[in-house]
Amino acid sequence: MRIRYLFETTIALLVFAAAYALIRIALSEIPPLTLGAIRFILASGIMLPLVLVRYRGNACKIVRSDLLVFTVLAIVQIVIPNALQNIGLEYTTASVSSVLQSTTPVFTLLFSFALLKERVGPKDLVGVILGITGVSLLSTGGNLSGLGGLVFVGNLLQLGVAASYAASGIVGKVLLKRFDPVFVVTVSFVIGAFVLTGFATWQEINKWPSSLSTEVVVAVLLLSGLYCVALVSWYDVLQHTSVFRLYVLLFTMPVLAVLISVLVLGETFTLMDILFSALTLSGVAITQFRNQK
Repeated sequence: MRIRYLFETTIALLVFAAAYALIRIALSEIPPLTLGAIRFILASGIMLPLVLVRYRGNACKIVRSDLLVFTVLAIVQIVIPNALQNIGLEYTTASVSSVLQSTTPVFTLLFSFALLKERVGPKDLVGVILGITGVSLLSTGGNLSGLGGLVFVGNLLQLGVAASYAASGIVGKVLLKRFDPVFVVTVSFVIGAFVLTGFATWQEINKWPSSLSTEVVVAVLLLSGLYCVALVSWYDVLQHTSVFRLYVLLFTMPVLAVLISVLVLGETFTLMDILFSALTLSGVAITQFRNQK
């Protein structure tokens, strides 16, 4: 992977990993659908001016079929993941949530093979197995029995997030053949914000807070602004690589989440954490270098 793409991928993964903590902070005062709506209204406000200045009347031509694909992308990249993730985090723990959402590469493997006809070899399968084993052990401290005792609904919602993100990689890859990442991200943000606002108004208008703490405001602003950078970077890399080879890197998110907790929150990083992280990263390495001599 070229240095530019490696840098962009690293930035995106760091933002994705940090989002769990920021969402938990924001959910302490904002209902889940409303949080998603606010987040992407703000993100659209950041991206739209950039697109308008960039194209200056020479906007990409979108035909009706393109609009349909953009809408599907907004639903699977923005609406479904944010709704399910935010609601699900009220029923399950962040650690189990990270395990279940880290199954995205498994769904990506299936979708890429079935829909994009991308080659899937034995090393890919081995890498996926090692990766999902590593994130499961890392996020549960090696006690996998804890997975069975959690609320089923919350866990099921997080699996829905994983499948939805995997589908977004397939749809995004299609759009990136004709449009640049900034344009794709902006249109999906606008459509996603519109849909989430509708659902939030319908379901949660009576739960809207009259005021927010500074901590929550900062969390929402970070969620909105950083995600703009992260998703544009992610799609720029996706434009130049296979869906599976990029999305398998999502296995590193729990590892990054642990590192962020150590650096920011002062949590401990045990020997077992190191071993489980190494197992996860070995699975990623196998898939990333499968075609290199």
